[in-house]
Amino acid sequence: MRDIYADIIEAARKATAEFDKTAELLEYPEVQADKAYYLSILSRFNAQKSLIDKLSELECALREQDEARLLLKEAKSADEKDALYGEISTAERAAKKAAGALADALGRRHVTERAYCRFKFGARGSKFGAPLYAGIKAYLLACGAKIENEKITETKDGGGTDMSFFAEGEDVLAKLMPLTGAHKVFCAHAKSEDLCIAATPCAEEEPISDKDIKIDLFHSSGAGGQNVNKVETAVRVTHIPTGTVVVCQDERSQLKNKQRAVETLKKRMKDARAATEKERMEADIAAQFRKKNTPISFDLDDMTMTDARLKAYARAAFPLEDIAAYINGLCALC
Repeated sequence: MRDIYADIIEAARKATAEFDKTAELLEYPEVQADKAYYLSILSRFNAQKSLIDKLSELECALREQDEARLLLKEAKSADEKDALYGEISTAERAAKKAAGALADALGRRHVTERAYCRFKFGARGSKFGAPLYAGIKAYLLACGAKIENEKITETKDGGGTDMSFFAEGEDVLAKLMPLTGAHKVFCAHAKSEDLCIAATPCAEEEPISDKDIKIDLFHSSGAGGQNVNKVETAVRVTHIPTGTVVVCQDERSQLKNKQRAVETLKKRMKDARAATEKERMEADIAAQFRKKNTPISFDLDDMTMTDARLKAYARAAFPLEDIAAYINGLCALC
């Protein structure tokens, strides 16, 4: 994940390389004597200081990710792993938010990111959940995001629905996060019901570096042939960080065995990472569904929605007339 932000970090460091000299200039009597010049130096100082603070936030979030991943390798219990998955997801979101703020300060575009979004609600909550899901999806599409792998699943008894999709685009996670949580659907003379919304960042696919691969050659075993047992045609490929080993000796050509072994190793590593990432995302989604501290509630009797964070939507008729204004207001607030 760190490599994704390498260009932004480098640009910020270059932009703040003269910070110490700028700070020294402010102390010079001749600079202080020239008010216009002093104000221009002060403006430069404040801009550089702001960049340094934003850079520090990004680097701190990246360090927290690295530390949590190291602890995850040693974790044994399921509860410990779930807690670390939560820490990794929180740090990833903090890094993306810090990177976006840093990119803005540097005059760049916002961060393009990929997120997994999931809705879960019961029979009564479907009157709010289904249109809210459709509205949020339409909003993301209108913002230029790409929606993939959309799934809608109903429970066997028809009492609940699970809806999900992957979204990729500019600041999609920042747009989704203010909506997450286990919200309440109220109905007279009936127990309240949860309407759950969750979103989690998707890790970028990291290519296998050549420096992490070790290749050994040896004589093939089995029946003799043109090259078998005569030339070192068999290939053993080892992924050093994980110890994953792939052996290929089916081909008579050393080059073909090497190509097949490397391809097999990359596929095996990709599948392993995908499984680990799926486990992390589901753990983060489950943790968000368990939260009960979000201020959004829905009233089934008069079909209204209340969000205590925004005055404009303190008690709004549902479905919302302008869901874009609602989400943009939450993004600005959060």
